[in-house]
Amino acid sequence: WPDPEPCEGNCSFVHDPSLIRRPDGMWVRFSTLGNIAIATAPKLTGPWTYEGPMLPKGTSIMAVEGQQMWAPDVHLLGDTYYTYYAVSRSGVQTSDIGVATSKTCDINSWTDHGSIGVPKSSSYNLIDPNMYCECPTCDSHFTFGSGWEGIFETGLDKDFLSWKDEAPLQTIYNSTIPLGQDFPAIAEGAFLFGWKSYGVTFYYLFFSSGACCNAANALLTPGNEYKIMVCRARAPIGPFYDANGRNCLTQNGGTLVLSSHGTRVYAPGGQGVVFDPDANRVAMYYHYADPNIGYAYEDFFFGFNYIDFSHGWPVV
Repeated sequence: WPDPEPCEGNCSFVHDPSLIRRPDGMWVRFSTLGNIAIATAPKLTGPWTYEGPMLPKGTSIMAVEGQQMWAPDVHLLGDTYYTYYAVSRSGVQTSDIGVATSKTCDINSWTDHGSIGVPKSSSYNLIDPNMYCECPTCDSHFTFGSGWEGIFETGLDKDFLSWKDEAPLQTIYNSTIPLGQDFPAIAEGAFLFGWKSYGVTFYYLFFSSGACCNAANALLTPGNEYKIMVCRARAPIGPFYDANGRNCLTQNGGTLVLSSHGTRVYAPGGQGVVFDPDANRVAMYYHYADPNIGYAYEDFFFGFNYIDFSHGWPVV
């Protein structure tokens, strides 16, 4: 795999990035912590400028003591920007998902609407939201989940602010128990992306698998750290299969897209996918650690690579 594309400016202390390009051509990046940190840049390569928090006073949701705001997911539907976010604390299942809206995508313009109302369950964790909608009047497909029984999908009401009262459906699960771990492999951070290959629209579900953020003295065996996987389907709801034809729900399926490599990139994940009109190419963005600098949370970087679908599957 190649190294990430160049990045100038505010490129560090970035986890779970989410990107959108405004009609004026400015890129806006949202990321975990800092009450959802917002940065802007004229190009994907930067220079990135930190602008401030999305919600300076935090969320109206109270999920758990010591909670933080994680894993934003931003979209423009009609004339309104929607950013979904998770509220939780590391290692617990006491979580919730909220949404905020803005007409401009600028700081100091966001209105918090609180929880979208997806019900709690012992089967999943309410984090890592991602909303996919092919048009402002189309049905939405809302994925979420981490650990426990994997990744789930449901729907939102037409206002995109609340749960559709549609029972969450399990879509991705890996029952494999990694060496040195007493629970199944983690699958999280799902991101649904529709793309036409060979004249057929496939729905690619990118997700992160493995451990995200272990300390330098507790790194997992190679291959069990964070990495980016993908499965695809003929419909947004699945069933999803990998490049070898394995079912990604019942057969531990998943095709590796990007993993640790070289001397600079460790545990890439927390990914999203976006079309870059400047390059006329599809970009996959993510966070990663540089072993030469360290594995501390604040040392994680924003990275992206262009991906190619010429063989029907994304290749970096």
